[in-house]
Amino acid sequence: MPLITLTTDFGTRDFFVAALKGVLLSHCRGATLVDLSHDIPPGAVAEASFLLEAAAETFPAGTVHLAVVDPGVGSARELLGVRLEDAIFLAPDNGLLTPFLVPRAEIRGVDSPDLYRAASGSTFHGRDRFAPVAAWLAAGGAFAEIGPRLEEPVRLEITPPRRLDGRVEGRIRHIDRFGNLITDIPSTWLSAGAALSVEVGEHRLSRQAVCYAELEPGEPAVLPGSLGTLELALNREALANNWGIAVGTPVVLRQSRS
Repeated sequence: MPLITLTTDFGTRDFFVAALKGVLLSHCRGATLVDLSHDIPPGAVAEASFLLEAAAETFPAGTVHLAVVDPGVGSARELLGVRLEDAIFLAPDNGLLTPFLVPRAEIRGVDSPDLYRAASGSTFHGRDRFAPVAAWLAAGGAFAEIGPRLEEPVRLEITPPRRLDGRVEGRIRHIDRFGNLITDIPSTWLSAGAALSVEVGEHRLSRQAVCYAELEPGEPAVLPGSLGTLELALNREALANNWGIAVGTPVVLRQSRS
């Protein structure tokens, strides 16, 4: 059964998501549509990229992932298709698909006017261009036919975490709906048994925990998160709100042995 995931910044107040699904189902009846998220902040390409990367690996082989966060809609920006061994990704060529632009990927610019939906304007490519192409691919269309190979897709400029003498430097990559601060620092970089000090903006903490329930009310801690990176959290409170932390805030971690 064809499976298509949807990631957008459309929200659910307007007709946008329903129209997207209507076109997909019109062109690929029987498809299963999975809403990954429609609550991406408007135009937040990096946020969409993070969420898609976090979820994509959990889906079965053959899934088509459609992501439309497109502040450049109607402009000269490309429509991008990326194929890996077990999945196809469609998105604007604005860096959203950066995590999937790996050496083994087949990367193509989408140029399939015969598939596009007739439209009176150029403000809704998600409905009029991306959705028909995604449905066609999910129904078995050949990826090589969507357009020519693209050699230099747009990539997000992401500074990876780094290990320096006596410290690790990273950043807050995501804030989840519970207010937990998700860093880009791998959990494996924690040394077992070492004393810990973490700086996030003007705040400091030294507590390590395995789960939220270990924490006393108001006690922040570092935990190994579900994505394999460290997260900073409170038990039943939103740490991001309490500390006023935003995505991109630097994180400095120091470890020492007594």
